[in-house]
Amino acid sequence: MLPTHLHALACRLLESPSGDHSAQTKPFTAALADRQLTLSWLDEATEPDLGARIDASARLGPHTAAISLREQRTEAYTRMAAAPPARKVAVSFITPAYINQDGRQLPLPVPELLLGGLACRWAAFSPQPLPESAVTEAVQSAHLARHSIRSLASGSGPSQRTGFVGNAIFGLPARAFRPAQRVFAALWLFASYAGVSAQSTHGLGHVRVRMNEGPAPRPARSPALSERTP
Repeated sequence: MLPTHLHALACRLLESPSGDHSAQTKPFTAALADRQLTLSWLDEATEPDLGARIDASARLGPHTAAISLREQRTEAYTRMAAAPPARKVAVSFITPAYINQDGRQLPLPVPELLLGGLACRWAAFSPQPLPESAVTEAVQSAHLARHSIRSLASGSGPSQRTGFVGNAIFGLPARAFRPAQRVFAALWLFASYAGVSAQSTHGLGHVRVRMNEGPAPRPARSPALSERTP
């Protein structure tokens, strides 16, 4: 399925008629992996009733998909902001991720760019601001400890993007102050919902996170799909 098909389905399920479809920063993300559609809504104040919007079937380009709601979960920003501090996180990049840097596609897990993007998205939608100085320290001092990634293309034709999938471990130096460790933890927990890539509404940049080698969080919302060709 093309990213544009996934984006169209997510917009139909999540956007309201009065919403700004052309907004540069959208309050949701979408990802499809192992026939499971994961949708995340990032604006607590305007969360749609996903269960009421899901129909028995939906079009995905040339295919018809049967959809059912498997799981729905809410994670408050206040709870993520109050997460225990962390200096190490293991991240699995499930769908291709890339960073749009000054119009260039960068298919690399650059920690300050990934965290910087997450911080901007948090600021756009969270009612719980993070301490600015701690955000700056976390973003600027984060490092890539090790990784096992490979390039993978998504889409086709002019809309094709080259990203990366695989695993990486990010960390903070031992000297990092505790507020920066809390921000580091909060932003990576947020990544499980917000994604870490350009075009996260098209299925890119879906991740699973293990904080301090702890258990990975469950997906936010997981409608299940099965496709059939009419």
